[in-house]
Amino acid sequence: MIIWLLADPDDGKFAAFRSLLNSFSEHYPDIKADFRVLTRRSMWRHLFAHLRDAKHRESADIVELPCSWTALFAKLGLLAEIEGVLEIFNRARYPEFLRKGFVPKGGEAAFSAPWWMEAPALFYRPEEFKRRGLRADEAPADWGGFMEACDRLSAANRRRGFYPVMHGPGGMGAAQAMPCLWNRGGGLFSEDMSRCTLSKDEAVRGLEDYLEPAIKGHLPLFSGSVLDGGAFYEDSTAMVIGTRPPSYPGRRSSFVPARLPGRREREQVLGYNLAVASSSDRLKEAGLFLKWALSPDNCRSFSAAFGVFPCLKPALDETLEHVRYGEVWRRIFSSPAEPAGTAVYPTAELLLDRALWHAELRIARQAWSREDFVKELIIAQGEIDYLLSLY
Repeated sequence: MIIWLLADPDDGKFAAFRSLLNSFSEHYPDIKADFRVLTRRSMWRHLFAHLRDAKHRESADIVELPCSWTALFAKLGLLAEIEGVLEIFNRARYPEFLRKGFVPKGGEAAFSAPWWMEAPALFYRPEEFKRRGLRADEAPADWGGFMEACDRLSAANRRRGFYPVMHGPGGMGAAQAMPCLWNRGGGLFSEDMSRCTLSKDEAVRGLEDYLEPAIKGHLPLFSGSVLDGGAFYEDSTAMVIGTRPPSYPGRRSSFVPARLPGRREREQVLGYNLAVASSSDRLKEAGLFLKWALSPDNCRSFSAAFGVFPCLKPALDETLEHVRYGEVWRRIFSSPAEPAGTAVYPTAELLLDRALWHAELRIARQAWSREDFVKELIIAQGEIDYLLSLY
């Protein structure tokens, strides 16, 4: 049995998964199981390669997917119904907002099972804020206050290599940009999900907010791709936008989490699910592994190993009770945005990622222009609208 696992900036994930797999193999010695690690892009390509040529391009038996991919690959016929694989799949064990992520929009069958989740947040250093005359007891509440803090931190600290804010591992992308769109009343789709709205003024202004720290030089370009796990953050920045606290070998992080700045009614929560390939001839073994991996104890220990959150409600409640600054994370998880549940969403996210990457390149070349950015968003919107017309 082969398992495809998504790459992660924290090696703790893979050590924890190896331990989980070893304990499963000890309990089921007749089942031979191994795993491969794939980046999101590689996972995407492998799945589509198997779709085009199932005979010559293999697929794993079990696949870890972003929950937003479930609708697409279920529609393409690549995923098996979870209830047909697991003996018991109790949907009520998961928070309501997660349940809509494993059932494609308009359907009833579940095609993946929630495993772990994380949420973009702003991590700031109270000592640095206090040193620079900023409030140390709380992070900026709105985007204007956040940019004002960036301006003051930049003016007060001319140390070479210091930036007011950096991106965590993974860098800039659609997942972190969505709260800025919502701050301005924008989004990827219209309310009835019939068309893309990326080029609407409120969406463009939200994305400009997101890019503003980079445009003003307050944020190092491509920082999320260069720094490894936050080891150099403390001497280089006062704030980090990411999903996990920057950590340091042998000591506790000096960063405090807060919700991303802005006035909005929802928060971005990123869920990751386990799915079983419909082409697998090891459905029974896959079901046994899912039962093992999704048990409360294993979910709790696995997610704790790399600083994320389990999806099972009892395990999540216990984690929030004991994690540092649990009240902040409770607030974030109390108003999550509902998953789109549409097969077009992953492609829309990839196209927005591409537009942001190109924007970052233009900023680095000092060739940034709003006009060029809007043109790219219009092209992306046209591609997304075409896909919406097909589905």
